[in-house]
Amino acid sequence: MVRLALVVGLALLPIPVLAQVAPTPSPAPSATAPTQASSPGPVSPEASPQASSAAPSPEASPAGGFDMSKLTPQQREALQAAIIKLSQNPVGNIATVPLINNFNYGVGPYARFQYNLDIQPVIPIMLGGNWNLIARTIIPLVNNPSFAPPRVCASVNGCGSTFGIGDVQEQLYFAPKTKPGALIWGAGPQFQAPTASPGTLGSGKWSAGPALAGVIMPGHIVAGVLLTQLWSFAGEANRPNVSLGLLEPFINYNLKGGWSIATVDIMTVDWTAPKNKWAIPLGGGVTKTFKFAEQPMQISVQYYSYVARQVFSPQTELKVNWVFLFPIKRGIDIPELIKENQ
Repeated sequence: MVRLALVVGLALLPIPVLAQVAPTPSPAPSATAPTQASSPGPVSPEASPQASSAAPSPEASPAGGFDMSKLTPQQREALQAAIIKLSQNPVGNIATVPLINNFNYGVGPYARFQYNLDIQPVIPIMLGGNWNLIARTIIPLVNNPSFAPPRVCASVNGCGSTFGIGDVQEQLYFAPKTKPGALIWGAGPQFQAPTASPGTLGSGKWSAGPALAGVIMPGHIVAGVLLTQLWSFAGEANRPNVSLGLLEPFINYNLKGGWSIATVDIMTVDWTAPKNKWAIPLGGGVTKTFKFAEQPMQISVQYYSYVARQVFSPQTELKVNWVFLFPIKRGIDIPELIKENQ
């Protein structure tokens, strides 16, 4: 199975600094929510955002860094909104470690239950002042049901599920710095290795192809699309060739208090299938961004129903995502972020 993976970075913003940006959660934060954001320029000691004519501008600290203690409540709220929007941008300058729990119902010819855990670290790497390289790794842990007929499973031996690691993917997006309000984009190659163990959980093939992302972020909205394609070029001769495409349109609408609603419809197509090539889910969910023990994170709950299915696609899917956020310090113009989100 091909899963989209999202991405983790080198130089991380110290958590105590971000702790002043994210709101303090209640001891037991209510879990709910979906997720996914641009890469401004370096922080300048001389930069001074004009939040409003009444709000004072943040000043540089004596050490030459950005003094977060000078932010007004309105500016802190604007910076928090900017960080949330960055987290929703698949080629944004923010490191994330998503743990995506997929509870799939009605899988296969006998409509059985399947569980996948996709670990998808995303790492932005600065390439000079005008480009970032976004590295996204997708590591699927799969618990597949048996596809044997019910009469076999009703025998003395039964037929249990198969658990293991699937084929690992690496996606690389080269993303230029763009002006506020402009289209944000990234493009590059992706690779899939036959790492599945046991082998039945993967394709048995080495595959590669292109990956492309486009994002716009007007106001409270973060919307865009991901496009990827994989073709096999080596591997086990007795396994079918791979030609898999992915189309992922997404829309996030950000509300106050760290909440957002979203739809992230991950559509896949198997070009080698004689029929039922497409798997198309429709649905959405809600996300909450908060801070726990000084660590910014998100919890999201999404539900999807498949209006078109491949042979081994589910009928319905519940996603529960737990995402750790690590905003990148280097390469971000904090005053500019505040100004854009006020």
